[in-house]
Amino acid sequence: MPDKKISRRTFLKVTTIAGTGMLVGCSFQSNPLVSSPDVKSEELGLFVRISKDNNITIISPTSEIGQGTHTAHAMIIAEELDAEWEKIKVVTTNKIRSEYYTSSSVSTGGNRGIRLWWDRLAEIGAGTRELLIQAGAQKMKVPVRECIAQKGFIHHQPSNRKISFGLLAETASQLDPPRNPTLKSKNHYRFIGKPIQRLDIPSKVNGSAVYGTDIRLPGMLYAAVSQAHFFGGEVTNFDENAARSVKGVIAVLPIPHGISVVADSSWHAQKGLEALNVQFEGGKKHNLGTKSLEALFSSSLEKMGKGKIQGEKTLDLEYEIQFLSHAAIEPMNCTASVKKNKCEVWGPFQMQSGALKKIKDTTGLNEDQIKVHSTYVGGGFGGRFRLWGEDFVEQAVLLSKKLGKPVQVFWSREEDIQHDYYHPTSKSRFQISLGSNGFPEQFENQQAAGSQWVQNSKFLKMIDINPMAYSSSAHSGLTSSLASLFAPKFEPHYDLKGVNFNHTTVDMEIPLGWLRSYMFQNTFYLESAIDESAHFANIDPFVYRMQLLRNNSRFRRALELVAEDANWGSHLTEGYGRGISIGNFQGGVCAQVAEVSVNKRGKLVIHKINCVIDVGKYVNPDTLIAQTEGCIIWGISIATKEQITFKNGRVQQSNYDDYKITKMKDCPIINVRIIESEFDPSGGDAGLPPTPPAITNAIYSATGKRIRKLPILKQELI
Repeated sequence: MPDKKISRRTFLKVTTIAGTGMLVGCSFQSNPLVSSPDVKSEELGLFVRISKDNNITIISPTSEIGQGTHTAHAMIIAEELDAEWEKIKVVTTNKIRSEYYTSSSVSTGGNRGIRLWWDRLAEIGAGTRELLIQAGAQKMKVPVRECIAQKGFIHHQPSNRKISFGLLAETASQLDPPRNPTLKSKNHYRFIGKPIQRLDIPSKVNGSAVYGTDIRLPGMLYAAVSQAHFFGGEVTNFDENAARSVKGVIAVLPIPHGISVVADSSWHAQKGLEALNVQFEGGKKHNLGTKSLEALFSSSLEKMGKGKIQGEKTLDLEYEIQFLSHAAIEPMNCTASVKKNKCEVWGPFQMQSGALKKIKDTTGLNEDQIKVHSTYVGGGFGGRFRLWGEDFVEQAVLLSKKLGKPVQVFWSREEDIQHDYYHPTSKSRFQISLGSNGFPEQFENQQAAGSQWVQNSKFLKMIDINPMAYSSSAHSGLTSSLASLFAPKFEPHYDLKGVNFNHTTVDMEIPLGWLRSYMFQNTFYLESAIDESAHFANIDPFVYRMQLLRNNSRFRRALELVAEDANWGSHLTEGYGRGISIGNFQGGVCAQVAEVSVNKRGKLVIHKINCVIDVGKYVNPDTLIAQTEGCIIWGISIATKEQITFKNGRVQQSNYDDYKITKMKDCPIINVRIIESEFDPSGGDAGLPPTPPAITNAIYSATGKRIRKLPILKQELI
């Protein structure tokens, strides 16, 4: 394709601060376009720093949570900059400013680190390259047209002379930004689209990578916390003397809805907490157990009623998914150092803007007095978006402010799982009437669901509309502009007749939050209903879907390829079955075929999952495949094991012994094929939604037993 031009106006809009003309890695006190190596490091900001030794630091607007975004950002900038890959490192910004906003905040989630940053970072790289070429031409006293950027140097082609980026940075910083910086054409890419090893792998292998609880500060103390078992409860009694008798314990201090034990080490703090014997009362004690919650959702569906359908071939179906925890390997933690006119925090943040707001509210400091340092994150999956407030940040800041010393707050695994923001449960019903050709003529659907969005919006609660309910479903529903940038692709992919949808939000006093591929349940519901319709019509499920996708070539292509890869239609021995499914998430398309077996004792084994994914343009195929594989494994875990349950209003699970997750021995062979396409970039999270229905559809193929409720757990399969 031809090289893409960007206007001076667009370029400056992306790369300036408050109209002062700063470009990348700039000093906020002066006006250079590229960082001069003489500027103090704490004054540097924005996106690129170039030092005299030719090392390049990229300041990423997003956290590195294991999804490879930092490497992708480096690849995008390095591509346009023509940098030397071995000289690049990436850090997360500690400046919570609008220049780093992903949508409306500094945050990481929803595949937005690539979707919303690719073009902006490419423009920054291209503009910086042209500045360096101009600076190189000045230094060598040659025409600009005779110079090129290549692997960290500006080369004068006729004379074979070259000067490193680092030696040109100061000169480049004095130049005006280019009027029309030119982006590379795809056929000139050195990095993008190539399998590049992630920059964070060496440090994670050798142990030098810094996570939240690796932070060490002079005089730092450690705090273990215990929070009310009922959401919003308060402490009524505790044995402070017993806690203080534990070696190393320094203080027992209150926190919102809980209490902390502060000590000279994390071990002493935890042992002190165990001795504290804290008691709680009150809070949002809904007194409901899992069965009562199920009844609440069923009654909500009954109030909506069922759609009236006609015809000889009709289906009346009901499906259900469970509450889920994020259960990240790294529990919540935060280190805070609060001084009279300054506050710094370190931690595994996913929502830096939320952390900043909580610190401002807690300390009374302004933004210029606060720094939010993001460490590597040991799994996020949306769980570090604390929608009722950044509680773990607040705890660390309050304790540091009270004690006048740095304090590292850490949650136990039990505290983390029992005080999560849970993915909500939901139920969905379908009444489907098939015509004489076996395809739907009427497609009635009702859904009752908890909603993290509605729960935190008085307006949506008042009108009882959950825009997310339409995502990844058979229903076009609300427009993407109304539904927000967080889920922009709501177009239905199946060509279905007579679609009618009704939904209600079930209000629960349980904290709800975002989870990876957050509307995956709609794919489970839809793909289960479509599969049941195909079997009821006695039509092959692959053929059935292809007919319903007759007007959607992108989805048809993915489905065709996955059927080909899985050898769909070939003979399977008794007890084996294949299931097929397809879904969309954030504009990405993913089709999967699961192959399973169920023996005569009812034991399920998932042998293989073939996957074809089309995420539009992508940066690093290795990272995309890894992310898709991770999604599939999590999809297996959701389908077969994971579940949060309640008894008398309390979460029953507390660790990996009772919150079961898929283990290595459960993992099947996974084959991922990437479709090359030029659609807008989306992300590998599209790999999760098709997995649960592919598995349950395969179980039906193997046994004739239809699974309509997740997780499968100990449901009888024969």
